[in-house]
Amino acid sequence: MSDITYQQARKLGLKEVKSRNGRGEDPYLPALEALLPGVNSLSEVDLGSIRIDIDQVAGTRNVGRREAFSASFYPLLEENSEFAAKWSRLAASHLKEGIRDPITAVEYLNRFYVVEGHKRVSVLRFFGAATVRAEVKRLLPPKSEDTEIRVYYEFLDFYKVTHISCIRLTHLGSYPLLLDLLCGEDRTVWDEDRQRSFLSGVYRFRKVYKDSPLGSALTQDGALVRYLQIFGPAALLSRTPGELKTDLAAIVPELNSIKNDSSPVLVTDPAEAPRGIISRLVHPGVKELRAAFLHDKDPETSFWTYAHEQGRVAAQASLEGRVETTGVFRMEDRDFDETIRELRDAGYNMVFTTTSRLLPATLTAAAAYQDVKFLNCSVNVSHPILRCYYPRMYEAKFLTGIIAGAMCDSDVVRYISDYPAYSTLASINAFALGVKTVSPRSRVLLHWSSVTDAKGPMERSGVAAVSGQDSLVRDARRRNLGLFLRLDGKLVHAASSSWRWSTFYRKIFESVLDGSWSDLNSTSEQGQSINYWWGLKAGVVDVQLGDCVPPGTAQLVQLLRRQIADGGFRPFDGPLYDQSGTLRIQTGQVLTPLQILEMDWLVDNVDGEIPSLDRLTPPARELVKIQDAMEDTPET
Repeated sequence: MSDITYQQARKLGLKEVKSRNGRGEDPYLPALEALLPGVNSLSEVDLGSIRIDIDQVAGTRNVGRREAFSASFYPLLEENSEFAAKWSRLAASHLKEGIRDPITAVEYLNRFYVVEGHKRVSVLRFFGAATVRAEVKRLLPPKSEDTEIRVYYEFLDFYKVTHISCIRLTHLGSYPLLLDLLCGEDRTVWDEDRQRSFLSGVYRFRKVYKDSPLGSALTQDGALVRYLQIFGPAALLSRTPGELKTDLAAIVPELNSIKNDSSPVLVTDPAEAPRGIISRLVHPGVKELRAAFLHDKDPETSFWTYAHEQGRVAAQASLEGRVETTGVFRMEDRDFDETIRELRDAGYNMVFTTTSRLLPATLTAAAAYQDVKFLNCSVNVSHPILRCYYPRMYEAKFLTGIIAGAMCDSDVVRYISDYPAYSTLASINAFALGVKTVSPRSRVLLHWSSVTDAKGPMERSGVAAVSGQDSLVRDARRRNLGLFLRLDGKLVHAASSSWRWSTFYRKIFESVLDGSWSDLNSTSEQGQSINYWWGLKAGVVDVQLGDCVPPGTAQLVQLLRRQIADGGFRPFDGPLYDQSGTLRIQTGQVLTPLQILEMDWLVDNVDGEIPSLDRLTPPARELVKIQDAMEDTPET
């Protein structure tokens, strides 16, 4: 009489075969040599004896054993067979003392195929084991541009440091993102203790996630990456299952964002239409507001911080005591969570962090303190539990380009930018198009101030106009900011594209006070992040003209300014070509705000290049990596 355990396992196997046949699917074990005819020619790397996730055991190496098992490794042979007897003895041994002998397998594209030990895998799968010990040889596919192959080689870099193979990600960039989250700049190879600690956190997270209502929303490893983005590795290792459940409940909008593959909602102008009576009843607004501004530096050493502080103070003064604000400086030297807790206990219910360097900490705080409104000064960020903001500077840059092209007495204009972040390339291109509008033969020489090995365009002679850093306040000429021209042998201030933080902060305060802030809450709850990207129309950016600008040029600039603000003129109307001569924007094509924001090319009258990450100074590299990490969407 056959063993009852084998009968139960075989019943599951026969049921799976019937179900798969009904769906027109192969019911038996996948065989790697059938899936990959050239498998014998692949290079091999001996990984030795490692513990692998049993869910990653995808099939068998050779076709000979595949019909003895269903696709999920349940046995299929008759109950009175020698195979069944061996399977039953192995099952009894497992229940008594566990299966100790490792299987032999090959790994291909982070899936494992059994060479020897099929029944051991079958028994372990039936009893719900999580892992199995295996002697593994890795089969390396040739490198190619195929997405799956490229992701796999990113996985190999991840594995080289962690020796963790159970994380399954399929999007380009996901493994480098995960490695950065876990290790930062430290690429020291993990020892067994660190591996065990991390895997313990992973399996605990998977169990909680699987048992939650979100368990079928997206892949568990995609959810894991987003969890690590928000709470960090320390939380994964230390949280109890109950605390993990609470954390997951706090980031439902974040997980919905992944599930829906949501891009940020770019709010390009403040709401101008009067709110309906239903909206006012549902979201009536507040009478008083307390807002804290957190800066990584202080106003004495940072012009950026100084400008935001001026905007904060002016915005508060304009609202006649309805808003109380405070500034907190040098957050780089403070405990972020402790600072937020103290502010919240003091009654502050709105927090602005004024640099993307504080974005990761702001994200963690937004998950922990859901009764506080958080905003970070960055853009194109896909995190719905906070809001982000940044000026639409390319509109003003186009206008300063008009001035440079009209007044420059040579065909060479220099443009100095800081580092390649979102919206930066749109500003460069808009300036170059402004130059080209009035001076078709002029070239714009691009220089990056944050590039360590900068050369090339800056060495060219004949430069008679320089567009430098934007003006954050009104004293542009005194601080040598904006556009300068060499006229009659002297360097003369011609124009500045300026940032009006006081206007932005006042309008955001007003939206909370009148309740219109909450009109966008349902968007966030559905998983879409709110990014304010206001420009000329909102009064958040503007252009200041120097005394040297001729009346005719000034009139042209003011005319175009009004038309851009009203939507009657678009700087990026086609046809537009990039530096290689490729048509990027066709005649009549209207770019969406997101397409403008995510420009990753330069127009054809720009001389220079977009620097790679490794050429940037460490501070600039840090900021770019933070913005990339915060915009990345893990696996759906």
